[in-house]
Amino acid sequence: MSSPNKSEINLLIQIKELKKKLTYMEVMRGEKFDSNELDLVKLKLEIDKNRRERNLLEKRHELLYSQPYLGIVYFDEERTVLDCNQRFTEIVGYNREGIIGHNIINIFENKDILLSISKSLDGFATTFEGNYLKSSSEEKVFLRGHFITSPPDNYGSFISVGVFDDITTSKKTEVEFKLLANSFQNINECVVISDSDNIINYVNNAFIKLYGYSKEEILGKELKILRSLNNPKKINDEVYQSKKFSTPWQGTLLNVKKDGSDIPIFLSAATIKDSKGNDYARIGIIRDITNEKKIEEELIAAKTKAELSDKIKTEFLGQMSHEIRTPVNIILNVSNMILEDHYFDADEDTLSTFSILDSAGKRIIRTIDLILNMSEIQVGAYNYSIRKFDLYAEMYNLFYKEYFRLAEEKDLEFYWRKETEETEISADYHSVSQIFANILHNSIQFTHIGEIEVVFSKNEDDNLIVQFIDSGIGISKKFLPKIFDSFSQEESGHARRYEGNGLGLALANSYCEFNKIKIDVGSKKGFGSTFTLTFPK
Repeated sequence: MSSPNKSEINLLIQIKELKKKLTYMEVMRGEKFDSNELDLVKLKLEIDKNRRERNLLEKRHELLYSQPYLGIVYFDEERTVLDCNQRFTEIVGYNREGIIGHNIINIFENKDILLSISKSLDGFATTFEGNYLKSSSEEKVFLRGHFITSPPDNYGSFISVGVFDDITTSKKTEVEFKLLANSFQNINECVVISDSDNIINYVNNAFIKLYGYSKEEILGKELKILRSLNNPKKINDEVYQSKKFSTPWQGTLLNVKKDGSDIPIFLSAATIKDSKGNDYARIGIIRDITNEKKIEEELIAAKTKAELSDKIKTEFLGQMSHEIRTPVNIILNVSNMILEDHYFDADEDTLSTFSILDSAGKRIIRTIDLILNMSEIQVGAYNYSIRKFDLYAEMYNLFYKEYFRLAEEKDLEFYWRKETEETEISADYHSVSQIFANILHNSIQFTHIGEIEVVFSKNEDDNLIVQFIDSGIGISKKFLPKIFDSFSQEESGHARRYEGNGLGLALANSYCEFNKIKIDVGSKKGFGSTFTLTFPK
């Protein structure tokens, strides 16, 4: 009789163990089993065990097969597809009829995928990542896959399994994140990102350079490490204590560098939300405004200095006006008093001398007034004050009698005509009166024959206009573009025929700009001139 082999010995050991269990069952249940019953019980136990294991495997397979995330495909050693789940058809873009029974090689063109399939058939578990062009929509997707082959059965056959995951979205996000991170690293502004607990988890190179920390020193630290106690408490609470911003926060504040020094910055900060709309991080874009603050301080200092300079200039102009006008007015008044005392005793030459003296004195005063007024405008010292007034009534009362007398002395006709009743305006009274005075002065000065007319009317846009029409010497076409330039005269030098300093119309033009009045001139040499003032509504 031959001795039992190893497998038989193992079986005898199992039977022996089974008998022990059955003996225990006999004691507990009060039952006896014969040898045949023992074999039946053993067989039943084995069958039940196999059934339970098979059910468990089937349930696991069903769960894996029906899940909506991973594509699963089975194929044999001939690369023929045996089965696949719904998710696999969605990933590759074929229906089941176009997949099952077909060679899996025909589905894919990506070399990495084909290489992985080939290696799996040689018994290697393989993984790949690569692009795949879906046949149904020609949509390019990015796949991650795993291939594994089961050991061959008793007939030498085996089954391979491919598990596919569409990672297109995550890959795009990864690419975008890398692109964004690289962009952050290379911009001049500092970027800092903190989590929901205000812990810093990202800074870019510009931040490292500006603040003086290494990444190892700053990452993981609380955001308040940058807080300056020299900020107003409200700003520190908003920026460093709050866990999120209800709206993007922008403003200037102070930050502290590693060496403890304060730096002025402009901060733009916002809360970052996840795909579900939950707040999970904060991002801050920081710009160093040290140079801007320095320039701002210099500008403030320069402005203060300029204001002081303007004040000095204004005081100087006022003082000069008083110091020059006063003695000239005294001279004129004294000369008039002397003339009155000796008018009837004076001969014709004496009367002519007093007339020349009076004319020269008035000319000096007008010149001084023009220079001082122009200087006042240029240094910004003019006190502009708007009020409502009737333009026709005020200007007529102010100028008509004076210029009527001057026109009469030159045998000129002088008219004022009102073609509209709507002559009320809002403007600076003094500067408007100076516009009238300077234009009327020029009209009288350069008109020797004929008439001067001042007309108030409305234009087609219903704006009030005032026209100064004279029959004087006119202005050449060449000189018209320069008519409002300071110190500009058509005739210059010692040979000029007309007195003046060329400031009257320049000053009138500046006063028009103050009041938003449009001034135009039309003229032809030898045929007179027309100055038109168009007042805003």
